[in-house]
Amino acid sequence: MNKGRWFILLLLGSLLLVSCRTLEKKAIRSVADMLSSPDGAGAITSDDDPQLIADALPLALKIYEILLAQDPKNDELAAATGKNFAMYSGGFILLPADMMDDEMWEEAAEARSRAKKLFRRGRDYLLSALDLRHEGFLASLDSGDYDTAAAMLETEDADAAYWAGLAWLGMASTDPLDVEVLTTVDKAALLMYRSMELDDSPAGIHDMMIQLQVSLPSSVLATMRERSPLTANYMDGYYESAGIGTNPRDRAVFHFERAVSLSNGLEPSPYITMASAVSVKEQDVESFRTYLNAALAIDPEENPDTRLMTLIYQDKAQWLLDHIEEFFLVDF
Repeated sequence: MNKGRWFILLLLGSLLLVSCRTLEKKAIRSVADMLSSPDGAGAITSDDDPQLIADALPLALKIYEILLAQDPKNDELAAATGKNFAMYSGGFILLPADMMDDEMWEEAAEARSRAKKLFRRGRDYLLSALDLRHEGFLASLDSGDYDTAAAMLETEDADAAYWAGLAWLGMASTDPLDVEVLTTVDKAALLMYRSMELDDSPAGIHDMMIQLQVSLPSSVLATMRERSPLTANYMDGYYESAGIGTNPRDRAVFHFERAVSLSNGLEPSPYITMASAVSVKEQDVESFRTYLNAALAIDPEENPDTRLMTLIYQDKAQWLLDHIEEFFLVDF
């Protein structure tokens, strides 16, 4: 039995435990620490059955919330809870919605509305985790004191900041007409850049930076730069040291190459991002096919820790190839 199956059994056992009113605080913290540990997350991301995880995650998410309600000051559990909500919303609700046929537009709209709510819930848990670690973080962010908020975050906060930014951007992507959300995504960009400043070694942060460079309105980054001079200085120095100018496409290619290098070419997401965000924008059919075929050529077994997301994203890559005519103004 692989780790994913063991995790499902553990979740069921945990549910029985947390429903027992006599459960001691120490036992709650013990279960919470296990669920928020790398092993707890790895039991999900290493599974080879996306449908099993899709069916199991709603129960898992409620267990996380139940435990967090019993231990609300547990910042690690709050971060893990938010991260899993963001992952579930993106991988198991929004992604399938994007691949629904046009005649299923009502179902797709409902799924996007649900994804938006769950992205928001995940974002709020992650922001809460950061505020638990650094009192006043949320107040500074909400008041527009971006530099103070960013300066509070430390290296160990990079992952939570990344997932908070991802959930925020995911929430915005589900409803492009929500002006209230769109006027706040500069905060998501701030969290992404601060995460990269603290730790630029994860491939995921560079994957997201591709989208920030070519998909996010330039006004959003301009607003963030204006409100956070320290982040603007970091951005300029980062790209200058890499020999990259101000051209968004050049920066996107730089981040793509970094993502591929850091993941040893074993994660399909950067290829899909380039195909969707750059090739489609430039109407470059050949690069679209090249990127997606590269994503499909990855063997999920080469990196068992990310097996689940590899399989999910490869389904997306195949769908994009199968529907190529929907993205290009040429005859096929």
